[in-house]
Amino acid sequence: MGHLVGGAFLAATVLLGGSGTALADDKPVPPPATPAQEIKDQRALKLLKEMSDTLAGARTLQFKTRSLLPLESPSGQYISLFAASRVLLQRPDRLFVESRGDLVPNDLYYNGKTVTAIGPARKFYAQQEAGGSTLDAVLQQEHPGADTLAPFVDLLVSDPYARLSKDLASALLVGQSTIAGVTTDHLAFTAPGVDWELWIGAQDKLPRLAVASYRSGERQPIFTVEFSDWKLNAPLPMTSFEAVIPNDAVKLEFKRTGLPKAQAETQGGKQ
Repeated sequence: MGHLVGGAFLAATVLLGGSGTALADDKPVPPPATPAQEIKDQRALKLLKEMSDTLAGARTLQFKTRSLLPLESPSGQYISLFAASRVLLQRPDRLFVESRGDLVPNDLYYNGKTVTAIGPARKFYAQQEAGGSTLDAVLQQEHPGADTLAPFVDLLVSDPYARLSKDLASALLVGQSTIAGVTTDHLAFTAPGVDWELWIGAQDKLPRLAVASYRSGERQPIFTVEFSDWKLNAPLPMTSFEAVIPNDAVKLEFKRTGLPKAQAETQGGKQ
C-alpha cells in the first residue's frame, strides 16, 4: 500500500494495532479510545464522482472481472467461490455478460426487449420480457442471470455515484497503490451493514479492485472483485446482444438463487 493520508486515519491504524494485553514494561493498558468520528473526506468523494462520471459518460463499456464471492455453506461457514465475467454494455438498452467459474455459468443477453440467460452447454435457457425497459430498470429487477451481475451492477447504472454514495457514513482517501501495474487511488467507505474499499486508476479514473465486508452478526462475508481490460466507446456489433437459442434447448422458469443475506439486504438498500 502506498502512503497513508489523513492524521485521523493514521491514528486509528496505530490504535487498532494494539494487542489488548499489558505492554512489555507492564504498564497498564489505557482504556479503549472513544470511537473515531465519522469522516467524509471530500477528496475521496471527488474521486468516486470522477470514476462514476467516466463510466456514465461512455456510450459503450467493455471490461472483464475476476471475483471471489461469499456463499454460506450448510455449516454456516462462508466459503469463497470464484467467478470470471466479460461484460459488454451499450447505452441505453443493450447488455451482454459472459459468466464462468464456480457459480452456475451462463450467458446473459439484454437487447432492449428481452432478458435471456443461456447455460454454457446450450441445454437450457430462461427468458423474460423486458418491455422496452431502460437498462437501469432491468438492472434493478429480478431476471434470468441477475445474480451474475452482483460484482459490478453498481457500475452499470446511468448514475453510479448516486447509487454508490447513498447512505454513506464515511469516506476516506487512504493513499495510492499499484494494482496490476496501474497506479491507483485507494478509497475506503462505510455504509449501513457494509465496509467497502475501491481502487481507482489515477490516470484513467476506472475501477481496478473492490473489496466489501458485509457485517452480519459474528460473521462478515468478504466480497472481492478485480477489474481489467477496460475499453470505453469502442464499437460493438449489435449481434453481441442477441441471444441465439438452440432448437433443442429446454426453457426453464428462472429462479434467483440469492446472495448471502447480509449482502442482499445491503444491495437492496442501494436500489
